[in-house]
Amino acid sequence: MEYASFVAAAIGFAPSLALMLWTLQRYTYPKVERPYFSDPKLFGMFTAGIVIGAVLYAVSLFLALEYALIGFILEEATKLMIINLPRFQRRADTPFYAFGLSAGMATALAYGVVNRALAMAGFDPLAISVMVVYSIMLAMLQISTGTTIGMGVARGTPWPFFAQAVVVHLAYVLMLAPSSASFVDSGTLAIALFMTAFAFMAIYYHYVHYRMLPRYVKEALAKLTDSKPRKARKVPKTKD
Repeated sequence: MEYASFVAAAIGFAPSLALMLWTLQRYTYPKVERPYFSDPKLFGMFTAGIVIGAVLYAVSLFLALEYALIGFILEEATKLMIINLPRFQRRADTPFYAFGLSAGMATALAYGVVNRALAMAGFDPLAISVMVVYSIMLAMLQISTGTTIGMGVARGTPWPFFAQAVVVHLAYVLMLAPSSASFVDSGTLAIALFMTAFAFMAIYYHYVHYRMLPRYVKEALAKLTDSKPRKARKVPKTKD
């Protein structure tokens, strides 16, 4: 189908870009006078994430069984490996670049899955609707776990946050396992778990970006204020 790739690209890219623009608008101009991150660097990480996501999707095709078992660890470990580079360690803006990297990975992974599903199911309205929901869910998953890891790297304690990201990703994988064989022809339990997984990721996304991230930004700003050199106080004159 000559239009399948365009439809898959739209379904794969739209959720991640929409979440990026909606969620990060509070941390950049014009919402704030001084943005918390560099836009070129953010979109550079987004582009890098697309390339990495494409590579991971290719690996999932060639090593399908192995990827089904350990793919969730591989994806989170890849984020940690990149975000934990010295240039990102203990930097206040690292979570935002982790967001961009993860959003890029989500777009590539979603594009691959949706493009393959379209080839099997065609342009059935129900199938496309399920694929849209799946793409949104995957974007929320990848961005949330990536941002979680980014906050850990910025704080200098990446491993507890990495473990949290892995546990969340594993829960997502287990909930989708019954419906992994087909997007449409699934039983009642599979459909219920699919919707539960979507609700779970929506709740976790909200928790990360409307609880954890604002709290982190407040802490980072407080440390930045405390680290500024203070003016020396004048020594009071003594009477002769």
